[in-house]
Amino acid sequence: MKKSLLFIFLSCILLLSACGSETQGSTGGSFFKDGIADFISSTYILQDVVSSQERSQEISEIYVAENKSIDDVANELQDYEKPREVSEKKDDKQVLIYQDTFVILTPDKDNSANTMVEISTYDFVRNNYSPDFFDGLFVLWLLDDVLDVDDWGKKQRNKCTSNQDDCYQGYSSSGGSFKTGGTSTVRGGTSSVRGGGPGTGK
Repeated sequence: MKKSLLFIFLSCILLLSACGSETQGSTGGSFFKDGIADFISSTYILQDVVSSQERSQEISEIYVAENKSIDDVANELQDYEKPREVSEKKDDKQVLIYQDTFVILTPDKDNSANTMVEISTYDFVRNNYSPDFFDGLFVLWLLDDVLDVDDWGKKQRNKCTSNQDDCYQGYSSSGGSFKTGGTSTVRGGTSSVRGGGPGTGK
């Protein structure tokens, strides 16, 4: 009797272990590790994908939160998962920093009732964003710490001064060397997106 119970117990443990391994394998290779990325992709409408032309693995996904203000979206995101850092809202922008991602909220210029939700890898922000975009949102030493770069703001500003086309100013403002209108394979599949954002065709 004891041997039978022991066998059943061990079988259950092995089964649970196998399921856990399979689940972990299904998310392997994803750029976005945060649970917040799954919430965003299942809650809002994918609008576009932006990538660096030089480093295609550095991407931003842009979603539309229809009929929701920046405050509404910020509250939804924080209710789902507490961010590492939350900026003030300034100049119609707000940024939430999670463990592996930046989530950037801006108005939809085509429809003032909507909010654009941009989710970016740390690498995309570190290597492409203009530090000016974050003025008034975060102090630069905090971004130095999050991005793990000494004097990130100063170094990135020098890069932007020498080549504006290689410096990202946010989805609604940037073109230059950034590709848009592609497909996303971030979560293991492909998603058609509506192109036509800044930088299309460049």
